[in-house]
Amino acid sequence: MSGWIGKGGLRPGKVPGVSLLVGLGLVGATLGGGSTGPEHSGVTPEREAMPANGGGLAVDERISVLVDEVSEERLRFLVDRLAGFETRHTLSSTDDPERGIGAAREWMVEELESYSDRLEVELECFTIPPQGRITREAEICNVKAVLPGRSERRVYVSGHYDSIAQIPEDQEGEWGPYDNPAPGANDDASGTALTMELARVLSQSGLEFDATLVFIGFAGEEQGLFGARLHAEEASDQGRRIDAVFNNDVVGNTKGGNGIEDGSSVRVFSPGPQDSPARQLARYIRRHAGAYTPFHEVRLIAREDRFGRGGDHTPFNWHGFAAVRFTEPMEDYSRQHTVEDTPDGVDEGYLARNARVNVAGVGSLALAPAAPEVDDENGLPKLDRGETGYDARLRWERSPGAVAYRIFIREAWTPDWEHIVDVGDVDEWVFPDLSIDAHVFGVAAVGPDGQESLVAPYVRPPREAESVEVVE
Repeated sequence: MSGWIGKGGLRPGKVPGVSLLVGLGLVGATLGGGSTGPEHSGVTPEREAMPANGGGLAVDERISVLVDEVSEERLRFLVDRLAGFETRHTLSSTDDPERGIGAAREWMVEELESYSDRLEVELECFTIPPQGRITREAEICNVKAVLPGRSERRVYVSGHYDSIAQIPEDQEGEWGPYDNPAPGANDDASGTALTMELARVLSQSGLEFDATLVFIGFAGEEQGLFGARLHAEEASDQGRRIDAVFNNDVVGNTKGGNGIEDGSSVRVFSPGPQDSPARQLARYIRRHAGAYTPFHEVRLIAREDRFGRGGDHTPFNWHGFAAVRFTEPMEDYSRQHTVEDTPDGVDEGYLARNARVNVAGVGSLALAPAAPEVDDENGLPKLDRGETGYDARLRWERSPGAVAYRIFIREAWTPDWEHIVDVGDVDEWVFPDLSIDAHVFGVAAVGPDGQESLVAPYVRPPREAESVEVVE
């Protein structure tokens, strides 16, 4: 964009329409009332605008170590082991010690317990009557491992461990109801293995995280997201704070059924509107992946899910939690939900790259302070035109543990943040002569080690429709 001079300053003067950076009013930006410190006559290096994708992030060696700890060999072992139960259909056997969903979930509990004494592992079970694609009373058991943090806010990593496959015509009658082979190696042993590997890496790291980490394998996904729906509804009813859900579903294959290959990117789906909690999480993931895993592209998809399909992140979105879905770019539909979804269709190297993207985002978010509160007691954003009526004045509540704040800005028709301004340990900032109508603003909290929270956007609720009385 013309008008931007990189590290070192801005082009002087104001040329409307030529440079957003000049239009931001960064030259001569002042601290707003209620903040401490003198007025600024210019833009210091720590307050200059910069590219949003990875810009302004201080690489934390602790996160780099976590990224490097992800093991391709471990992921291969986990996928093979899960597929080895032959079927993990939600309604398959629960008492066979070697085969079916019951054996799979018991093994998952034992495996997770072996990683660390810090992990609190349990089966989270719900009994439900017949409904939808659940044809008989069934026990839906999620496999959950919790790594307690300093705070109650939660960051989730998830996949669904149940599987499904149509019975081949030549095998009809050979199997009891729902006990036919359904290896589900990519859908979704891949996402479950990724979740379990992150549980191992993060629980064995020795780090104390601010956020409580939850690693969960959902059941009942293939019948209608039952495990996730039950868990999300219960979390909402209990008033739990869930800051983010990294849901991984079909994340291990690189070659589509049309022969096209892509092993260097992953899709991240998030529902709108543009500044929904899910979209903020998606932007955060790409930003931090750019700093820690630049070799693997994060492709943000402005949809809830693949066209006409769904996943376990959606029930969390229904309850107002930030949740996204990771999925490979080239799905092989000829294998999905068939007996051909076997481990040979999973590339452990590609799966490891997706795991590293998850680690970068999850670890950074869990180490960071909570996002600042930018709404008032009435739920309205604390953004106005300042004393002059023409400025952009931002106010926020300080976050526990934060030592500084970072403002994000973009033009109102642009999907991703364009510019970032570090403003120090203040709770108010003014951009002179910057229209709050033409730009979108957000604020992130920064911890003492440079870890950055999610961005809290200034979003005004839409006007509600009002009827007009008329004389009959």
